[in-house]
Amino acid sequence: MKHVLYWSAVVLFFALVWGSSNADYFRNFLIQVCCLPSRMLLVYITLLYLFPKFFDNKKYVSFFAMYCLCVLLISVLIQRPLFLYFIQPNLLPEYTNDTFFVVSEITNTALDINIAAMLPIAYTYLRRIRQLELNNAELNHQNESLRRDVGGMEDRGELYIELKVDKGIKRVHTPDILYVESLRNYCSIKLVDSEITVLKTLTSIQELLPETQFIRIHRSFLINKQRVNSVSASSIEINDTSLPVGRTYREEVKTKML
Repeated sequence: MKHVLYWSAVVLFFALVWGSSNADYFRNFLIQVCCLPSRMLLVYITLLYLFPKFFDNKKYVSFFAMYCLCVLLISVLIQRPLFLYFIQPNLLPEYTNDTFFVVSEITNTALDINIAAMLPIAYTYLRRIRQLELNNAELNHQNESLRRDVGGMEDRGELYIELKVDKGIKRVHTPDILYVESLRNYCSIKLVDSEITVLKTLTSIQELLPETQFIRIHRSFLINKQRVNSVSASSIEINDTSLPVGRTYREEVKTKML
């Protein structure tokens, strides 16, 4: 219903705006109806493909480039032929331009279909930003709750943390953790006899674990010092697994491990 109302409002708005110049509202209404497919195509390609493919993956330059390409292709391949061979002969007979490749006309066509796309694109962008803020607030709240729980456990001599895994809560015995590996927004926690994946950043997991027991050796790795088999300036071995030591962490590893 929102989509129907929006496109109806677009048609009526532009029909009234352009109709006020010559008082022929019905003809301008028909012109706007004919322009509707190109505008809708641009909007839905952007919302259903470009946003998930590029924008959500933080490929902003690629998103902008692909959007501009879509505007150009739709203008040249769809809207311009429609205007030149149907709208102009049937609804604008007094309009004498019959040349297909006219830079000014193609530019006007691109601007025309782009204007109608601005509102839904801006709305979608703001809604996603708001959703990210809500998700971050929820994650911060969960992290704070877990930190309080961990603090209480350490005060009582308990060595456990609770993590949300899939749809449940898993209680993890911290001495059983070998190391934690970052996988973008996820983390893989390697245990003595198993492995779990959680929707958390490496930094947020590090804040839950005892500082005296765990150390960051790389932007992608957090290790349990008690499980280390061998140490060098460039790598650390845990259970036959060699983990790299990042340059920015070598001094800390040298101080705390060597």
